[in-house]
Amino acid sequence: MLTHRGFSACIVSEGKPVPEYLAAVVAEKPNTISCWIPSQVGKTFSVHWRDEGTKKHSCAFITLDGFVVPGRFLFGEGETCRNGVRSGPQTERPFMFAQRPSSGDGQSMKDAGSIMLKIRFVKLDGSKAANPLQNIPDLNSQSHLSDHCIGYGQETNTYTQSPMTWKVKPSEQDDKRSHVTFLFRYRSPEWLMAQGIISTVLHVPKSLPAKRRVASAPVAQSVNAIITSPSPPNSKKPERFEQLVSVVDLLYYPTHIFFCSVERRTKECLLSRARSSAACTQYQDRERWGSGSA
Repeated sequence: MLTHRGFSACIVSEGKPVPEYLAAVVAEKPNTISCWIPSQVGKTFSVHWRDEGTKKHSCAFITLDGFVVPGRFLFGEGETCRNGVRSGPQTERPFMFAQRPSSGDGQSMKDAGSIMLKIRFVKLDGSKAANPLQNIPDLNSQSHLSDHCIGYGQETNTYTQSPMTWKVKPSEQDDKRSHVTFLFRYRSPEWLMAQGIISTVLHVPKSLPAKRRVASAPVAQSVNAIITSPSPPNSKKPERFEQLVSVVDLLYYPTHIFFCSVERRTKECLLSRARSSAACTQYQDRERWGSGSA
């Protein structure tokens, strides 16, 4: 999304913002920011923009290959969009990227190959009748710069047009000039690649890091793989491997053998204590009898 002079704007297709490349403010027109976007034939799109909090009323106009379409009003904040050009009181034709017709006249003009959003600060000055329906241009009557152009899809239903709209006058600060202009130059991905504007690989997702496995004990297969892996010469890894084997032996030693060993050692300890106790008793008896005879 481009952001400039308190507004943001982007082109959305199939619910996702179209990627922007080489975004920059135009040197000779500091209120204009431009970029390149890839176009795909047959894909519909919409123009979205947002007031980042100017606290001023604004109206917008959209220019598609030189054809001007009314935008929307914003009242100092919020966001809005335009999906197409109205074709009837309850219908519109969506904006769409199309293939340039081979029967075109081959002429071009400065606004061909571009989608332009102009936003102007205004003052509301009452109301007036709604804008009349426009004659939607035919592809053969438009000028084109590349293999792609702006077309208009099949008629679809939309909200009912209000019979009235706002009447506006320029704000004192900005006169009749646009406060900000967003210029989206569209071309086919192949053309953008050939010009070096985009890379030959588009939208390659980054590989997600492998999930760390947490377990109470190591997996036997993993340990075996470590043990059987060759070690470099003069390495101290064998000592580490012996420690791992010792740990694994402890963790995986058969349970009944472990308890038998404990039981055996316990018996030996008790027997030793019993023998010691008996020997101590005999000694005390000898001492007692010896003292009595004396």
